[in-house]
Amino acid sequence: MTNIINNHSGIPFPQISIQDAVNQIKLNYETAITNGTKASTIRTSTLIKCVHNAVKTIFFNRNIHPSLINPSKKYLQRVINPPVKQQNRQRNLADQELQIAGFLKTKKQDISIITNNNHIAPQILNLNSMMKGYNDVFGTVFTESILSVNVRSQLSSIGKNFDTLYERTFAESLNLHLRCPNMVLGEVYLIPTKEYDDDASKLRNVAFRTIDVGKYIEAFQAINGRADQNDDKYKYERCCLLIVDFDRAVPKIYNTSAELKQDGFLHPTSTVSMVGLDFVNFVTDILHVYSTRFPANTFI
Repeated sequence: MTNIINNHSGIPFPQISIQDAVNQIKLNYETAITNGTKASTIRTSTLIKCVHNAVKTIFFNRNIHPSLINPSKKYLQRVINPPVKQQNRQRNLADQELQIAGFLKTKKQDISIITNNNHIAPQILNLNSMMKGYNDVFGTVFTESILSVNVRSQLSSIGKNFDTLYERTFAESLNLHLRCPNMVLGEVYLIPTKEYDDDASKLRNVAFRTIDVGKYIEAFQAINGRADQNDDKYKYERCCLLIVDFDRAVPKIYNTSAELKQDGFLHPTSTVSMVGLDFVNFVTDILHVYSTRFPANTFI
């Protein structure tokens, strides 16, 4: 059973540590395998929501007001017309994914952090794309001020599906940065050191197969660390490759290449680096990028 951190009154998401999140993922996923319900469990998104809530918890612990984390549209209408009474902020907390318009399409963002000093200004988009004529309820200035983090995972069939998922990850940052080049984007991507064996799962057995972790570290370093609006638009301001060994009683999270080498998941002479991809510093790093790019914006 996951040890949920004591919840503050009115906070619209379970507060949970990342270790408890991966513990819960292991429990739920392996239970689903043995029960023969793996496919339906994955479709419900209950597994990845554990990581969503762990990331939101860190933002909250960094003094981001909870009403600014995935706010409802009703709340947005209030927050842009100050003064907003503190009791109203607390009473009307929500936890909804915002649908953001990019250059090519709209997409719900897993975690959206908004500021309390920017104004919604709806507009009809005049883009040279399929979005021409789209009624954007937020407007470009407000959209660009959103700190957005998306969360994904792949626990099995990684080699078979990774190219498609990686291309999608690549395309989503490009879609938003083409329209809003200053927008600060984060990506948390969970992969195991050993993937769950699909053949064993079909027989309701839990088994693992080792993957080439170094390949995925290199792939995410290639789209990580976007310094400013002139940098490549397909990059994210900060990626996190959340690497976890689920083949043990308590899952182990890896934050450095040295740790991976020590446990045999990287060759001792490997030169791939986890610097700038770790989970420990993810929120600190992305907030630093945001405050540098938007120094006047506040999250309290």
